[in-house]
Amino acid sequence: MIKYRVVVLLACIASALASGCGGESPEGVAAVAMTEAGANSLSLDIALIPVSAETQPAGHEANAVAVWVNTGAPASSRIYGTAGTSGVETYDMNGMRLAVMETEGEIKGLDVLPAFASEAGTMPLLVALDVHSPAVAVFSIDPVTGDLSRRELAGINLEGSYEGLCAYQSLLDKQSYIFLTKGSGKLEQWWLRDAGAGDIHARHVRDLAVASEAGFCTTDSTSHSLFVSEKEVGIWRFNADVETEVVPEIIDIVKFGAITEEVGGLAVYRSPAGMALLMASDAATGRIHFYDMNNDYTLLSRASLQGEGAVDGVEEAGGLLASAADFTGSFSAGLLVATDDDNEESASNYKLVAWRDVEAALGLQQRISRDATPPARAGFVAVQAGLQTAPVATPGDAADDPAIWVHPTDPSLSTLIGTNKQGGLYVYDLRGNVIQYLEDGQINNVDLRYNFALGGEQVDLVTASNRTDASINIYRVDPASGRLTEVADGLQATNMADTYGACMYQHPVTRATYVFVNDSSGLYRQWQLHDSGNGRVRTDLVREFSVPSQPEGCAADDEYGVLYVGEEDEALWLFDATADGDSEGRVIASIAENPAVKDDFEGVAIYYGESGNGYLIVSSQGNDSYAVYDRRGGNRYLGSFVVTANPVLDIDGASETDGLDVISTPLGEDFPFGLFIAQDGRNLMPAAYQNYKAAAWEHIADALELEKHTGWNPRAAVLRH
Repeated sequence: MIKYRVVVLLACIASALASGCGGESPEGVAAVAMTEAGANSLSLDIALIPVSAETQPAGHEANAVAVWVNTGAPASSRIYGTAGTSGVETYDMNGMRLAVMETEGEIKGLDVLPAFASEAGTMPLLVALDVHSPAVAVFSIDPVTGDLSRRELAGINLEGSYEGLCAYQSLLDKQSYIFLTKGSGKLEQWWLRDAGAGDIHARHVRDLAVASEAGFCTTDSTSHSLFVSEKEVGIWRFNADVETEVVPEIIDIVKFGAITEEVGGLAVYRSPAGMALLMASDAATGRIHFYDMNNDYTLLSRASLQGEGAVDGVEEAGGLLASAADFTGSFSAGLLVATDDDNEESASNYKLVAWRDVEAALGLQQRISRDATPPARAGFVAVQAGLQTAPVATPGDAADDPAIWVHPTDPSLSTLIGTNKQGGLYVYDLRGNVIQYLEDGQINNVDLRYNFALGGEQVDLVTASNRTDASINIYRVDPASGRLTEVADGLQATNMADTYGACMYQHPVTRATYVFVNDSSGLYRQWQLHDSGNGRVRTDLVREFSVPSQPEGCAADDEYGVLYVGEEDEALWLFDATADGDSEGRVIASIAENPAVKDDFEGVAIYYGESGNGYLIVSSQGNDSYAVYDRRGGNRYLGSFVVTANPVLDIDGASETDGLDVISTPLGEDFPFGLFIAQDGRNLMPAAYQNYKAAAWEHIADALELEKHTGWNPRAAVLRH
């Protein structure tokens, strides 16, 4: 068994990607470390796998292949193959041509979406790439016969030279996507959704890139993966879900790994028993390479597809397809289909291989790793975004932390306050429009409390950490408009080396009000806020404590008098929030012990429920999700959710979240049970600077079977339970 692990900084390899990732010059390249040299992979025995059957020769040029599984009558499933200028050909499971769907251009790529969501329910679709126009063609698949019917596709306008296509259906939001590969190395991801009246609408959602020509691609919904063959460089894996990181990882490298000259087609075989294999064709040798997806993509074997009798073998392998479906008969364990670009004297065609022959030739039953446990993200619930704010004014990592202010008499006039850590502080209405922008410096985190005694009035107070001058900004809220006015009594310095996150606490009985600010070293300081007697507010330091490494997000539970602190790479901590409390905290949730969360732990917020119940919500930045913990009972983990795109409102989801907030107070007819708001690190629809996404609380509560409380009044004093 040959196993090599490649670590690539910024997804670049200097020798192979001289032009850099995505066309940009790499600033640094990590060392490539292999447990065995790539050349040693040539010592692997070449397994011989018999070809069971073949399709009739393609009308023009075979290139890509897909299969539709007829779950009601598996033996009547259909194989679809590109036939170049002849269009799309339909074959039965014996390889006999049943029909030809003629097209105007040249079809070079195609794939099946087995469960496209429409008004009438889910239906199978075939999507095909016409490289001549260029254009994407969509066909309905008859659920009984497998016959194809042309569908209208709106909203997609392609430019340039395209090479391949693959389809993806997300386990998180059940939405359908296609990826298009280009000769330039660019990869386009398009969202397909039902537009009504039989039409389908496409929306461009993001671009990925490799450095040179990208050819074939394939996807795996279970591991939310997109695999791409960069022809002369190697095989890459991207995260296929829209709201995820775009940096790829390398699976194999041409010449330095097992592929000799050029990567061809790709396919994934995943069985219900947990077998998961990535396959790639070596275009120069015609051999198929098999990688164990459950074991760091270990190269298990290389194989040649050998002919038997009148059926020849595969000399020049192109596009691949694999399926674990039970097609009955010879293909009861699934099948592998390979494009044969050199079909002796005949035109190119597709070779059909019984998966049981693959298993026997490679000895998979004894060698393969199995893991039938779905990834943690597959078990998360998906909630659609219901609102987004206007983007912040500056590029890059800018938006960071939100807070929700409740209007004293009309909840529908409440506001959302959000930081721009590159320049200031925003106030938005509940439609996401900007009410006010204060260019007050690098404002990192923000929080608020009500009924602070100032100049004989009860005012709503907002505080924020300012990294520009290492200070605490203090504002009062105008109760009518929600606009902010700065009321700090001069510079309220933190005297910290790197002022970072912040949150507030208010004693539920005395109404003494405090602000916590942390430093990237782990240091926390707590200040009490006082009326200076001149209409302004000052801070007095009352204590300090620390966590072992960098924190940022925090939230104080006023009712219980505790402070929750996110130590970004490690854990969630609980401290006494009172000024004279114990400065020794304890870990209540460790990242290492819960596979559903992934560093960084960033934003922290508290949902106040009925009679002391409620939830603690933490942004799990590393997997673009939000973890929910019980506010009582030892802070038990209750589940996770993700915020996904809303096709009706044309809003993308939220990902790479820093700060967040949540409230159970009803905020008008759009948010009758309160709302959840999170910073969106990747604002995709349209591509713009960062912003904030919000979701109605009832959708989260219903999905995770949580409480929907409407009696919380953030202005009312409460007694501890």
